[in-house]
Amino acid sequence: MSDPVRTSLPGGRPQLHLAGFMGSGKSTVGRLVARRLLWNFLDLDGVIERHEGRPVGRIFAESGGQHFREVERHVLRQVVLKPATVVALGGGTLIDRDSRALCRERAAVVWLQCPLELLEKRLHNVAATRPLWGDREALQARFDERLAGYEAAEFCVDADATPEQVAERVVELVGATAPEHQ
Repeated sequence: MSDPVRTSLPGGRPQLHLAGFMGSGKSTVGRLVARRLLWNFLDLDGVIERHEGRPVGRIFAESGGQHFREVERHVLRQVVLKPATVVALGGGTLIDRDSRALCRERAAVVWLQCPLELLEKRLHNVAATRPLWGDREALQARFDERLAGYEAAEFCVDADATPEQVAERVVELVGATAPEHQ
């Protein structure tokens, strides 16, 4: 009898990556998708924080954005080696050409698309803890800067729904099927 756990997506890719702006639901939806597929879940920012021994906000404040992107690329090269894994990418991961290429090579990349106005509502209480939040104008500029990276994702899901609904859409869109529960 074969193992009922799927170890790759259609097309043979061993990972599913969720991309999107902060507040789009990457971590929440990622955990739900991983649970449904019986896969592992990793939050790339969390892995970076463990690697650096400090929160993302401090990395940006103390070492700058260029250092953060270099560390992110380094950590991503290790993360993509893990099979059967759903990865919540950082909000800006796909703006880096090398990171974007690596993600597309190893994973089905899904953009959780969400209007900026809704993201602001979702994050109004935690804006101070986000390292790159800024005022409305700065936020719009950051969103616009990252848009081309998000649009490079292979798939796009409207994230203006409950996390459960978004997770269901992601699984359906990438053609994944959950193993049968016995």
